[in-house]
Amino acid sequence: MLRTLLNPRNLIPGVLLFFSFHTALAQVGIGVAPPRFELVLAPGESTTENAAVFSKNTPDQQITVSIVDWTSRPDGSLVALEPGSVPYSASHWILANLDPFTLERDGAHSIRFTVSAPADPNLEGSYWAALAFTTEPRPVNRKGIVALMRTRALVIVYVTVQGTEQPAAELQGVTVVTGEEDGKRFLVADVANTGNVYLRLNGELRFVDTAGEVVRRVPLPERVLLREGLVRYRLPFPEDLPQGAILAQVEIQPQGPAGGYGGPPLYGEVALP
Repeated sequence: MLRTLLNPRNLIPGVLLFFSFHTALAQVGIGVAPPRFELVLAPGESTTENAAVFSKNTPDQQITVSIVDWTSRPDGSLVALEPGSVPYSASHWILANLDPFTLERDGAHSIRFTVSAPADPNLEGSYWAALAFTTEPRPVNRKGIVALMRTRALVIVYVTVQGTEQPAAELQGVTVVTGEEDGKRFLVADVANTGNVYLRLNGELRFVDTAGEVVRRVPLPERVLLREGLVRYRLPFPEDLPQGAILAQVEIQPQGPAGGYGGPPLYGEVALP
């Protein structure tokens, strides 16, 4: 979830306006299903899909619909942007009914949209955008300060141009850092996308002792690595890590659209201080 304070010129004096972003169904509030579409289209090809917006434990509310661009920071946080503001935007490829609607308590609303890849032979690789569903502002009292909260649920849309996929990535560095205040240790690993499609990253962190035996395995959380993007892992060491562990190894398996990659896993290791 990402919260962004809007331009102060648009605010009512004494009232703060926040957005909260979701890409799935929350326990309370609104959510979407499916949370993403991963499409592979030839230039000039179109497809029509359906997405649903759900409400849970909230009163009836007015929902506005928009098409937005988005990107992700190295730490994985998501940033919604104006259409056409990222280099590989697919926001102008999406056609949908953008009329607002009322979402009833514990109800659902379906929206149909069409994605059309331009008939441009120069298109290659992956592009992306999102359908955004935004609630009307509602007041929330935070320690005597009135805040207006809007929730925005995103349906992520990836479009990869068929036959042009060139997935590639590289592990750019593996280090161990120690927190200044609490002394906790973290393994930090940077992965850069050097191909032309988005990638999903999975893998594990391993700790090896003096005998060469793996004494701990920690699965990595799945991350999305956008085209020309960077993912930074900051992985905490297990609290029960044996004293004899002397080496940390990280192995990451990228996966491109439709499961394609073709390269070996990314591997890095670092001696423990």
